[in-house]
Amino acid sequence: MLWCHNDILIAPEHWMLILKGLGATVVITVLALVLGTLLGIGIYAMSLNRRRWVRETSKVYRTIMRGTPVLILLLVVFYVVLGGHNGILAAVLAFALNFSTLAFALIQSSIASVGTGQIDAGRALGLTQWQNLRYVVIPQAIKNALPAFKFQATGLSKSTSVVGYVAIQDITKAAEAIRTDSGQEFLPLLIVTIIYFILTWAINKGLDHIAKSFNRI
Repeated sequence: MLWCHNDILIAPEHWMLILKGLGATVVITVLALVLGTLLGIGIYAMSLNRRRWVRETSKVYRTIMRGTPVLILLLVVFYVVLGGHNGILAAVLAFALNFSTLAFALIQSSIASVGTGQIDAGRALGLTQWQNLRYVVIPQAIKNALPAFKFQATGLSKSTSVVGYVAIQDITKAAEAIRTDSGQEFLPLLIVTIIYFILTWAINKGLDHIAKSFNRI
């Protein structure tokens, strides 16, 4: 029976592979999420710039990133930009660049969703443009963007499963190593599936907590 071959579940070296892989996956996900969001904010700011060449640069960047598969982007960053060194950095940069266009779209749509009536009300109360942006537009925009942002963030965590192509020992790569070492097919994949489920659940819960704080605004 499948569960009689339980050495995979107790072998310390197997669990060390899983833990090491989980650490790499979490680091890549968190850093790419933060950096990608900051890049998205920067690209959005560029799209509003008075200078045409800045706006066009933002547009060209978004077009290129949207049309480039994340795996190809990962390989280009790793082999071309970094010369085949530092897979973790390559993964963070590649996924951040990929996520930045999603962040841009979320920022753009969420800010547009803030009613002009609320902005006009802020002006009527005597708020300056910066105060209106800080206390009216940004809180409402963040609250509106969080549901879609949560979906994209969990998608980012799952898409990191391709980082094994640049010699990163993530949890998917760890499962492959355990399958080869133990001869088991199902259990390593089951364990990794459960870990991905827990990881995405944790991301959802964390962003839900943030959403609740903004719902009080």
